[in-house]
Amino acid sequence: FLVQRSRFCTIGGIRDLILFKQMHLLYGAVALVIAATIANLMFGQFELGYEGQPIAHTAALWNFLGMVLAGLCFTLGGGCPGRQCVLAGEGDGDGAVFVIGMLAGAALAHNWGLAATPKGVGINGQIAVVTGIIIVAIIGYCMRGKE
Repeated sequence: FLVQRSRFCTIGGIRDLILFKQMHLLYGAVALVIAATIANLMFGQFELGYEGQPIAHTAALWNFLGMVLAGLCFTLGGGCPGRQCVLAGEGDGDGAVFVIGMLAGAALAHNWGLAATPKGVGINGQIAVVTGIIIVAIIGYCMRGKE
């Protein structure tokens, strides 16, 4: 209910900041980071820095490229995953397809050994990320608006 009413969307917040110099959508993301930090401090789970994070690897390049792929997908999909879940809950067919795609992608990544482990990112995961970036970039290029 709160996500729906506040129109919480990190992608939309960044878009509005860049295009319109408006921060109102980004306040939700800032509040989420602050709340998560406070909760982790309260439960003794806060670990500042890149090293020593639970169930995480430290391959900075593959972390960055994975998030580039995710960001491109979310932007082309029309918003962040939370917003898509809200849209699906409201009966939006595009949102539902997006959520089903996220679930299917996660299932395939884990069942086919593409997901990273604390030991790092395997070669199949690296190939999948690079291939995904190329495919999503081609889709974005082909679907751009004509002037």
